Amino acid sequence: MKEGLTPGRASAAVFVGCFVGVIPIYGFQSVTAVALAAILRLNKPLTFTATFVNNPILQPVLIFSSVELGQLALRGRFLPLALSDLKAVELEPQLAAWLVGSIILASLLGAGAAFATFAFLSSRQRDERDRRVLQRECSRFVNSLFVKCARHDRGFVKWKMRLDKLFGLFLTEDLGNGPVVDLGCGHGLALAVAGFRDPGRRLIGCDLDARRIETARRALQPLRAELSLADVRNFEFRDAGLIVIIDVLQYLRPEEQLTLLRRCCSLLAPGGRLICRIHDKNRGIASLFSLGLDRLLCLLRPTDQRTTVLSSAEFSLALRNAGMVLREQPFINRLPLAHILLTAEKPSVQQG
Repeated sequence: MKEGLTPGRASAAVFVGCFVGVIPIYGFQSVTAVALAAILRLNKPLTFTATFVNNPILQPVLIFSSVELGQLALRGRFLPLALSDLKAVELEPQLAAWLVGSIILASLLGAGAAFATFAFLSSRQRDERDRRVLQRECSRFVNSLFVKCARHDRGFVKWKMRLDKLFGLFLTEDLGNGPVVDLGCGHGLALAVAGFRDPGRRLIGCDLDARRIETARRALQPLRAELSLADVRNFEFRDAGLIVIIDVLQYLRPEEQLTLLRRCCSLLAPGGRLICRIHDKNRGIASLFSLGLDRLLCLLRPTDQRTTVLSSAEFSLALRNAGMVLREQPFINRLPLAHILLTAEKPSVQQG
């Protein structure tokens, strides 16, 4: 599926597919396109898909255009469209015009589709290159904050930034304005990424792990960070521009999870955002692996915590009932772990 998807080779695949799809070799178009893709080492699915330019809706247009172009190429004029003229048209010369015109039309359509494909993929490639550069700069910034911390903390931060796609998504999300509140902040990595985006932004976090809070305080000293040893269920804050809850909700009882979400919605400033990462229970093996890993981590901790994973539908209903505008973004991490990123925006006063 990913073979030969550089802009140049993908454009060639689209050209071959369109060309074969237009010329009148009905019944052999798909086989011919895939055979040519194999010989030329082009992307086979893309070449095959491009042949569907010839479909029941467009086929009459393609045949008519081919005949007209063939007439222009062979006789220097288009075929007349008046009914009296069409009665005098002989079939055999039009077959030759159809064949010649189809080659011309196939070349024109293939070239146009190839150019559009090249422009689209080149733009995507530039965006992807810029995104990777930004991610590398963010990783270097975050790792530099933890350079004076304990070795195992530095190692955790390094691999977390490398393996967790969440922080890459953070770089592309609109994080709003105003204070950032991270409930269950751990080492404070989400706050560090927000600080990379806006070094002057106020960063607020809480966690029940005293050692992690102390590490985060030491690392985030260059930023405007306020970190507390506190429970997310009763941590006090107000008028947040962004609230982040990452891998925390499943450690609360179901009613506590929904109550916390409703409380966060009420404490957001108008136009503020709530970003939550929850488990995706509908991604097969990846979901089973995610849930199993979570339960294993609970067993290894010296507490009586147990995970309770609610469905995304339950979270979505609670957020929408709180008046939030919701967007869901499923993704699979590099481990692989199946997650959903819930981004909820509180309507501004004008929108309300």
